[in-house]
Amino acid sequence: MRDNVSKDPADPGVNRVLAAAAKHSLAVNLSCSGRLDQVAQMAARNPNTQIVVDHLGLVQPQAPPPPAQPWADLPKLLALATYPNVVVKITGACTLSHEPFPYKDLWEPLQRIFTAFTLDRCLWGTDWTRAVKLLTYKEGVEAFRVTDKLTDRDRAKLMGGTATKVYKWSPTGKA
Repeated sequence: MRDNVSKDPADPGVNRVLAAAAKHSLAVNLSCSGRLDQVAQMAARNPNTQIVVDHLGLVQPQAPPPPAQPWADLPKLLALATYPNVVVKITGACTLSHEPFPYKDLWEPLQRIFTAFTLDRCLWGTDWTRAVKLLTYKEGVEAFRVTDKLTDRDRAKLMGGTATKVYKWSPTGKA
């Protein structure tokens, strides 16, 4: 949802896209930092459309340092949990940390997200192509693999299980 995309949640073009996605059972990923209020209105107008809020719906850096207040819009993201058609992609979360690996300062806000949405509505991703100046691929993966904040079952949902359901895809082709 770059600047050239309408900011009107009732925009006919945007709503045609969302309606077409629902008709074809496709999820719509939105990079929508700064526009979470609009996403809420779009979700309400299109309850049959699976909306994926990418990058936590937050501004994320391309290079160090992380934003001074990386979680400033967290309340707006959490408010989206009331819409059952909205899921959140935990993409690039490590780039928001003010601490080095294993990024311990991420877990309080992430736990709030996991509680609000449940892990059935959260998907993980490294966002490696954008994050290369901030952390290694291994750090982006291991921060979630080795933490004691997730059970093995939680980790399985977050790091693949939920994506299989949301995108109706599996490596074997049997979703």
